Amino acid sequence: MKIENSTLSEIRNNLDIVEVISNYLPLTNKGKNYFGVCPFHDDHSPSMSVSREKQIYTCFSCGATGSVFKFVQDYENISFLEAVKKCADMAGISIDIGQARSKNKYQELYDIYSLSNKFYQNNINTKYGEKARQYLNSRNLDDATIKEFDIGLSLNEKDTLTKLLKSKNYSDELLIRSGLVNESEYELHDVYRNRIMFPLYDLNGNVIGFNGRVYNGEKENKYVNSKETDIFKKRELLYNYHRAKDECRKLKEVIIMEGPMDVIRSYQAGIKNCVAALGTAFSKDQAMLIRKLSSNVVLCFDGDDAGLKATKGAIVELGKLGITPRIVRLEDNSDPDEYILKNGKDKFINKIKNSMNIIEFKESLLKSKYDLSNTLDLSNYINNMINEIDNIDDEILKEVSINKLSEETKVDVDIIKKKLKNKNTLKVEVKDTLTIKGNKYIKSQMYLIYYMLQSVDVIKMYEKKITHIPIDKYRHLAFQIDLFYKDNEYINVADFITYLKDDTESINAVGEVMSLNLSDEINKDEIEDYLNNIKEYNEKEQSNVYKNKIKNETDYKKKLELANKALEIKKRSEEYDR
Repeated sequence: MKIENSTLSEIRNNLDIVEVISNYLPLTNKGKNYFGVCPFHDDHSPSMSVSREKQIYTCFSCGATGSVFKFVQDYENISFLEAVKKCADMAGISIDIGQARSKNKYQELYDIYSLSNKFYQNNINTKYGEKARQYLNSRNLDDATIKEFDIGLSLNEKDTLTKLLKSKNYSDELLIRSGLVNESEYELHDVYRNRIMFPLYDLNGNVIGFNGRVYNGEKENKYVNSKETDIFKKRELLYNYHRAKDECRKLKEVIIMEGPMDVIRSYQAGIKNCVAALGTAFSKDQAMLIRKLSSNVVLCFDGDDAGLKATKGAIVELGKLGITPRIVRLEDNSDPDEYILKNGKDKFINKIKNSMNIIEFKESLLKSKYDLSNTLDLSNYINNMINEIDNIDDEILKEVSINKLSEETKVDVDIIKKKLKNKNTLKVEVKDTLTIKGNKYIKSQMYLIYYMLQSVDVIKMYEKKITHIPIDKYRHLAFQIDLFYKDNEYINVADFITYLKDDTESINAVGEVMSLNLSDEINKDEIEDYLNNIKEYNEKEQSNVYKNKIKNETDYKKKLELANKALEIKKRSEEYDR
């Protein structure tokens, strides 16, 4: 479906990119622009600039750039049309993007999982699902929650799902690849039998896997997750992300748990800003997803040793992205599901509200390791706590932690501070910046395009004087800018990026150019210099072509003609040098 440029302009003109991006991540005003941590690469310090004047964002580190549509599209991991619709809703403008699905090479796998999910849901609502429903009800899961989370049931038969899928003409190879069907003794059979089925979703809410739980006292693995497939990669996903993301952004907080039942229990208790790591070691990809939701993070993994290990791993991965989480540790090795059932939602909510900061968590771990009545252990404890305090960036938290350690151990504050000072830890923030490698010719191409994106007059100067830009990506970009101007009779960076739509190469080139952050004041003499440098380069290249032709030419007359042409070009080049 095509949306008219006039409609796109209307939507964009009714939105402020600073306000839109602020709904997704915190921005700080510095001068005329706003800055935030870039969500599109492993960023540790604010390197993304958002211009209210130009209505674009640009990352000075990775080069990501775009208008409000591009930001929403990439941040939400949705199609361009879906991003336009979301922006239109923000602007209060009604548009219809239709129901057309984008083509996906894995569409058959998505369809298989969608059909299987409906099959499992239907099963739990038949007479065969009576015991499963009773079990869920005994676990205090009400019918509304069962329906909300699409909980279903695999039957205690070997191939009911297999037969259903084969009736839809899916190949045996595809069914096995889906992870829902296995082959043994030359027969296909269901992977899941007699288990309560919790569907697992991708970031957009498509079913891509299942978590199957025993419920009838079977002596088997309590939970079985789908094997990884082309569409299901555990380390790249978070359970309940698609359902929780809006609530997390609204509350400016995300709670990370270990498994689906923890999230479902919390959701039913009214705590809806929860996601789960699906029992896997917390990954960099998951940390990046969390940062898109909020920088305020609470870790509430299981209270056992495995949960402690998961907590430590998550702290490390989140810390790499500049996120310092708060931590909840549950007593009696409980998981959130068990804790809420036993103690009630109010006590659990109180646990979340009174979660430990990182230094309190480290302190509790060290206290469990040392006997503080022993002088040597006490000394080791103090030294380890000083190491932890030294890593704190927040000066207020650092001061509070120093005073607390002093009070607790009866060691003078000045001694602790002296020890910290002697560590001589120099923390230097290194900001990645895009540097231009190359000579004046490369700079001239980039600088010219930068100002073409700002001014119709510069575009006209380009049209009049330049027939060829040497570097392919900049030549293509200049051509696109000129085409946009001819079609619309104006230039605007945000509208131009929207006009490019899926031309990734050109959008990336815009990002490179805009990250130069040159002065917006246009000096026509400087523009002339850029134009002359480009012409000079072209003529030198042309001269080299003639020189090579002369070298290979055997006919004296033709050789003389080529030499004269090369001489003319050389004279023009010398004029540029003067």
